[in-house]
Amino acid sequence: MATFNVTYHLDAGEDTVEALAGAVLLEQTIETPPAVGRRYPFVREHLMGRQVALEPDPDGGFRATLALPLPAAVADAAQFLNVLFGNSSIHPQVRLLDFEVAPGLGSLFHGPRFGIDGIRARLGVAGRPLTAAALKPVGLSVEEVARLCRLLAEGGVDVIKDDHYLADHPFCPFEARVRACLDAVAGVRSRTGHRALYVPHLSGTPAQIARRYALAREAGAEAVLVAPMLVGLPCFHELTHRLLDVPVLAHPSFAWADRVAPRTLLGKLFRLFGADAVIFTNYGGRFPYTRATCRAIAETLRSDMPPLRPAFPVPAGGMQVERAAELVATFGPDTMLLIGGSLLEAGEGALRERTRAFVESVAAAAGVTTRSP
Repeated sequence: MATFNVTYHLDAGEDTVEALAGAVLLEQTIETPPAVGRRYPFVREHLMGRQVALEPDPDGGFRATLALPLPAAVADAAQFLNVLFGNSSIHPQVRLLDFEVAPGLGSLFHGPRFGIDGIRARLGVAGRPLTAAALKPVGLSVEEVARLCRLLAEGGVDVIKDDHYLADHPFCPFEARVRACLDAVAGVRSRTGHRALYVPHLSGTPAQIARRYALAREAGAEAVLVAPMLVGLPCFHELTHRLLDVPVLAHPSFAWADRVAPRTLLGKLFRLFGADAVIFTNYGGRFPYTRATCRAIAETLRSDMPPLRPAFPVPAGGMQVERAAELVATFGPDTMLLIGGSLLEAGEGALRERTRAFVESVAAAAGVTTRSP
């Protein structure tokens, strides 16, 4: 029987944990009493799964590792999620902690198409973390967004992404915004030689995403932003596997991970489904992740996981320019540091200089020099 191991946290006592582990095994495999499955030879031999380990969790409760049937999981991306954490996700006392990227999953998922090396090659940057900024707040006109984009590029930032709240609004239409921002970064490059990568946000239905991507590519976009949980992970996989031929930054919006370990959802699933860089909320900002959780996400994104390329971790969310050295020390050089509000609060008059200070502090913390635009 071809299987892959999946680990769950079970919030149960010693007197009930065996029954709960057995219930999870059934829900994630044949969804019937075991006696029913054993009546059918193929089901009995290939699809019933088994318990591998059941041990106390240091954080309380127990950890159950189950061997789940690989043939049932590799039908398509949605079915993989169904086998991984379908019915059991409804049980409040069960959390998904981790899963094994078994060789058989390689026939279904390709992982990042570009990854860390591909993004670095597009920017021509090596030896230091990449710097990134966001265009916000939502509500600005096309002209105002493009002006912010130009100032950030003039400050030397590597990646300038749409805020995930920017869609195809009447006050800031997608096509006009993308063309204006691409013109802005192209103008800076022609004047200074600095290359900044503008990253438009693709949102909407699959048909709307395809149409907007065609517009963005025709205009010259070389990377895009997508929120996998908003568009749906199977749709995201289809996009990265069949449509999007540029690096994809994944945004964590709607990725409430209280039932799935953050390192598994953001560090492993997003990467498996094709993200080249993954944004996650950093410790010490507006969100509750700890330093250990953030390091675990980053290390999982970069870990050796053949045949998947490593993906850029992108810590973000309420980070301050003054923390650049600390963040470089925490996450290392193969990181993209994303700062938004801490730059924008300087105002347009000082935004260029504030951005340049951010870029130079990151380079200094990494022990390299950077040429100001």
